[in-house]
Amino acid sequence: MATKISEDTNVQLDLKTIGIIIAGTVSLASMWFTLQGDISDLQNKIENFSGDEFVQKMEFKFKDELIRSNIVTIDKLTENIKEDVEENKEAIKDLENKVYKKR
Repeated sequence: MATKISEDTNVQLDLKTIGIIIAGTVSLASMWFTLQGDISDLQNKIENFSGDEFVQKMEFKFKDELIRSNIVTIDKLTENIKEDVEENKEAIKDLENKVYKKR
């Protein structure tokens, strides 16, 4: 037969179990209020942080990266052009020497 729980039912818990139950309840409550505080702080930050400001920061970052990569690319290209110009100067000097020596 099943036991019925009523006002007359006796529950016997030792002091250690009661302490564990109280400590668990307090820790859960403190965690709940801490999380609620963190959530409200984040909501305030989101409300205070405008979307335009975020876009401007990201836009600046991407433009800066683009400009820096373009500078590196241009620098590499100008090095190649400088080498080609030096080679052309030498070739022109050789041709001038050949033309003037034959006359």
